Amino acid sequence: MRENRLKKTLKSGGVALGTLLWDAKGRGVVHTLAQAGMDFVMICMEHSSYSLETVVDLVAHAHAAGIAPIVRIPDLQYEFVTRLLDCGCQSLIVPHVKTGAEVRRFIELAKYHPQGKRGMAILQGANTNYEDVDTLTAMTHANTHTLLSIIIETAEALENVEEILQPGIDLVLVGHQDLTQSLGIPGQFDNPRLREANARVVNLCRERGIATAGAVNRPEGMAAVVNSGAQFLLYGTDLILMRREAQRAADALAPLRKPAA
Repeated sequence: MRENRLKKTLKSGGVALGTLLWDAKGRGVVHTLAQAGMDFVMICMEHSSYSLETVVDLVAHAHAAGIAPIVRIPDLQYEFVTRLLDCGCQSLIVPHVKTGAEVRRFIELAKYHPQGKRGMAILQGANTNYEDVDTLTAMTHANTHTLLSIIIETAEALENVEEILQPGIDLVLVGHQDLTQSLGIPGQFDNPRLREANARVVNLCRERGIATAGAVNRPEGMAAVVNSGAQFLLYGTDLILMRREAQRAADALAPLRKPAA
């Protein structure tokens, strides 16, 4: 069965680099990112038009390319957790988590006994990499290799962060855009309240052995993000990366264009 290399990297203290997919759908995009040296693709179902079938195809392409897929589901619902895991995805991110009870529910849905109550369909499918394995072996392997992540992005989550950051959670992202809105300071990414909230989450995660994410906007900012302790490095999106290269070419051509007649 397939190991979760992303989880293995984070648990060992290493760093992983990837980008967010929320518009690209072709297998060539995923293979290109893998060949470029990225470690993961974060596939967004919350803010995109992706269907479940599209996401499952992207997950399969990622496995074939040797890059780890991690899916941000739209909401904490049984169908999203179970169907994605059964279709071969090993890493999930839940947005807008607000309470410890929600986190316990997430773990319960995603892990088999004794850690949870995940629905069972161990039938030589994608969730066992199409291998014929006995039930208990498959359950143990899945519990070991399933990566669970949450996003802290509301004032309520900050109030409950002590109980939210519990065993079973492997990775935490702080959603700066939604969090500033929830705090009443939308778009103020340099506001001290946001910096304090981020530092509190990061420090608690460090104490509890939970990996944290960091956004990298430019290559020259990579060292600062790594030195801050972030292990999951999210570098732009599919559209941002395409836009930057297109803009670079357009800017280079601009002085060479002839004035319109």
